[in-house]
Amino acid sequence: MKSEALIYVPSDTPEAMVLATRAVAGVPPIIRAVMTLKKSGLSAVTLLAEKSQKRKIERFLGRFKGDQLPKVSIICYDDPYRVSPVTLAEIVDSLDQRFFVINSNLLFDEHMSKRLANLPVHGHEFLSYKEGIHFLPFIDTTQQAFNTLTRYVEEAPRSIENCLHMLHTSLKAKVVQNTSSNVSFLMQRLRDRAVAEKFLAENIRHSTTGPVAKHLNKRISLPISLLLSKLWISPHAITAFNIIIGLLSGVFIADGHHYWTILVGATLYQAASVIDGCDGEVAKLTFRASRFGEFIDTISDNLSLVSLLVGIVGGYWRHSHSMSTFWIGGLLIGSFALTLGLMIRVMKKRSESASLVAFDKDYLQHLPQSYGKWLIKLIHTGKYLLKKDLVSLTVFLFALVGKAYWWFFAATLVAVSGALVLSYLAFKDTLAPRFSQAPAREKAASFSK
Repeated sequence: MKSEALIYVPSDTPEAMVLATRAVAGVPPIIRAVMTLKKSGLSAVTLLAEKSQKRKIERFLGRFKGDQLPKVSIICYDDPYRVSPVTLAEIVDSLDQRFFVINSNLLFDEHMSKRLANLPVHGHEFLSYKEGIHFLPFIDTTQQAFNTLTRYVEEAPRSIENCLHMLHTSLKAKVVQNTSSNVSFLMQRLRDRAVAEKFLAENIRHSTTGPVAKHLNKRISLPISLLLSKLWISPHAITAFNIIIGLLSGVFIADGHHYWTILVGATLYQAASVIDGCDGEVAKLTFRASRFGEFIDTISDNLSLVSLLVGIVGGYWRHSHSMSTFWIGGLLIGSFALTLGLMIRVMKKRSESASLVAFDKDYLQHLPQSYGKWLIKLIHTGKYLLKKDLVSLTVFLFALVGKAYWWFFAATLVAVSGALVLSYLAFKDTLAPRFSQAPAREKAASFSK
């Protein structure tokens, strides 16, 4: 299988060369480039590295399962870090007819490679990314174009940077302007790693929906996630720890009498909401996301929610000894259960994700305008009231002012409203196929006459 990308360790400075195998948020830049290309759909890559780095690269690749990785071939520089005719022939022989050439120290997302792959390139042409006035060390070229370097390296072994400069000056380049939606950051010095980690964290934060999650929870969870990534803590272990915190929150809230005990329970539930982001963040930062991880994360969320609801119903009963507690509590829990059931039903039909976080992206954001603008606007406004980050924050704030059980009544009203809206959407979805098939049946009947 021929490689679809050449990822090279820069040789222009010793610091840049060393940087390629130094961990950034737990993963060396050269491995991060390999995994990003795997996410974009590439099945084979070639790495050009210094001889002493080969062992480090192979050892780190061993942390991932085989199906998580593309096929990886490693070619080593000639001493002193140059490309000779023999090395160039080995590189060209490993590559497909068309391939990417990428600096290992460039942080980029999978959309950059997908964008270039959708553009045509022929013969001695190559595509070059440009960000503002600066060219990025990320090109898309052909084997035919790369072969033009043969005579150049026969004169004397050249650095990879000189080879690429030769391509830029001698061949026809098509410049592609990097858009704001495609993110990149080039590390050149060892001290750039701290900036790169902040860059990765901010990309996660800005892609988050919901003001509470983006502006409060993520500012707490992301520094924790960066530390956990460096320690290579498993996302599953974080989820298991979060389940314990979530279950304990309901136990404390069920006290019903003591302010500080209830506040501890509400604080634990808010902490569970923050830590709930850590497992996903660590999985993204270290390329360990999986459907199983999404599944147990959903279980963790629901267990925490059940613990909160049961705890607040039990606590209010101990506080008031009113039979209305069970009527209201049954309505609250039943509404949440119905909402959850309808969400799972939709996700099974419309999404490949095992996480309910995708419910908004894969379903609510694609509601047809035929449902009515007022309803769609109501849904997009009201969906934030059912998000865990807002639920946990309101529980904490109500508990902080000593009115935790007022949340009980407010949550019941919101939950019933949400369940009714989702039930209406489910009813409309059920009728939609019938209406679309009715004209076809009428048309078929008219032909049979």
